[in-house]
Amino acid sequence: MRRCDKRICALTLGLAFALVLASQACSGCRSVPFYRMTRKASESLPLSREGIAAYERGDLALAEERLAEARELNDADVETCRYYGETLWKRGKRAEALDVLRDAADKYGPVEAQVSIYSSLGEKALEFGRPEQTIAWANKTIDLSPKSGVGWRLRGKAYRALDRPKDALDDFLRAARFDVDDREILREIALAQNELGDYDSALASWQYLEGLYPTNREPAEVFAGKGSAYAGLGLLVDAQEAYEVAVRSAPSDPDLRVRLAEVALARGDYARAAALASEALALAPENPAALALYRATRDPAQIAENPNVDKRFR
Repeated sequence: MRRCDKRICALTLGLAFALVLASQACSGCRSVPFYRMTRKASESLPLSREGIAAYERGDLALAEERLAEARELNDADVETCRYYGETLWKRGKRAEALDVLRDAADKYGPVEAQVSIYSSLGEKALEFGRPEQTIAWANKTIDLSPKSGVGWRLRGKAYRALDRPKDALDDFLRAARFDVDDREILREIALAQNELGDYDSALASWQYLEGLYPTNREPAEVFAGKGSAYAGLGLLVDAQEAYEVAVRSAPSDPDLRVRLAEVALARGDYARAAALASEALALAPENPAALALYRATRDPAQIAENPNVDKRFR
């Protein structure tokens, strides 16, 4: 019996030692360690839930208070940190929000939460006019979740900001593979195609996007995009009809009236172009394109030299 006990003890110790070695060998692996939840971490959970609920319903003051308390108790909770950073951002505390989100980006958390943090930081960098930083965050997002459209779309937006429409279009097309019929991605694809002068493809994209909206609920931008594509193809009557719908959909947008005025001018309808330019100036007196068009209706020779007029109509 004693020999048997010794053998069992030896096997048990050997197995325990092997498990220790295995755990050390995998210490660099991306895994969640087992641990007992501390009292503070346990106390942070209801505060975090209350703060997230307050954020979702728009009570940002309460959200900031509860999430700050939860983070103080457990700053390893990535979701708490993420919502706290977003709350600070919405409350105008942008520098502090970025510090919180960058700190959260360095912590381990669920893939979905980390993707959200990386993409949020990328969007905010783009808002600050730093597309190169956006690309860095987008690449981290893509590395973490390559089969999601989030990172590809974000990087495409950064490329557009850098005036690289071909690279932007490539990434938007990749994003569309994972988010089929996503209106925002399709919009970005159509805009990039217009910018590249691929008006046939752009028109098809705008028409497909139009079909994803209920009738009479389509955004003005869809009709403006169609108008731009029609104009690029030389179909000025169709372009004018599309822009007319866009103007009716967004009557307070002076730029749409400018685009419609350009088409009218290209068709030789100077009276209509002048009237539209005047309407645009009434909405935005300092609009340079509207001023250029208004002058061009009196002296058409000016339009060939004015940089504020779309080059297709010079």
